[in-house]
Amino acid sequence: MIQNSEKGRAKEKYYLGKNKMCRGFQQNERERLKIKAFSTRLSASCSKNKPHLPDFLTLHYLPRINGSLMEINGSNLRPDSPAFVTLHRVLSRESSRGAVYASKERVAVCEGVKFEIYVGDVKVLKGIFRKDEGEKWKIDCKLDDFVEGVDDAEVFVAPEGPAAVMSEKMEMVADLRRRQRRRQSVVS
Repeated sequence: MIQNSEKGRAKEKYYLGKNKMCRGFQQNERERLKIKAFSTRLSASCSKNKPHLPDFLTLHYLPRINGSLMEINGSNLRPDSPAFVTLHRVLSRESSRGAVYASKERVAVCEGVKFEIYVGDVKVLKGIFRKDEGEKWKIDCKLDDFVEGVDDAEVFVAPEGPAAVMSEKMEMVADLRRRQRRRQSVVS
C-alpha cells in the first residue's frame, strides 16, 4: 500500500514537471531571471530648455495575475501585490545631455512579469520580461507618455551569471496633437 502511494506521487511529480499547462504552478529555479542590476537612461534634447530630471525614478513591478513568482533581495512577494524599487540617479560624463538611473536590488522574476517606470506621477515607459523562441531572456519596452525635453530612453537589465546584458532603446515621438491635448487638460 505504501509503495503504491509513493509511485503515484512520483508519477504525479513527473507529469506536473513535464506538462506545460502546469508550468505556472510548478516553477523551476532555472526558469527565473535573476537580475543583479536594472538601469535606465533618459537622454535630453539639445534645446536651451533643459528638462528638470529628478534625483530618482520609481520602478513599479505590477501584480502578477498568472501567479508567477517574484523575489526582491531574497524576500518572496505575493503574486497579487505590487513591488516598488527606487532607481537612483548616478553620475555620468554626459550628465548635461540626460541622466542615468540605476538600482542594484537583487530581483528574481518569471516570464510575463510586467514593470513600469515613473518620473514622479508620470508613467514614462512600460515593459515585460519574456523569453524568445530560443528560450533566451529579453525585455520588451514601450514608451507610455511624453516627458518634456526628453528625446529617448534606454533600459538595461544585467542578469546574474554569464548571460549578456539586455537592453532596449526607445525614441520619444512628440505627437503634436497629443502634446496639445495634454496642455489643454493641464490648463483646465
